[in-house]
Amino acid sequence: MMTDDEFEGWIASMSRGDCGFTYIKFYADAPEWVRDMAINHFGKGTVFLPPAEVKPKATAA
Repeated sequence: MMTDDEFEGWIASMSRGDCGFTYIKFYADAPEWVRDMAINHFGKGTVFLPPAEVKPKATAA
């Protein structure tokens, strides 16, 4: 099972709009389970915007 932290890490931007819609933009390399999880979490009012650039890699300190 994926955690909320893993799910949120794939979201490039998210905003709540009028009439209960949720607008989500994922990173371009997001796996399919992320989209499925968004629909399950936010419901039928989920609007997917064109993907953003590839998810930035974490930098090592």
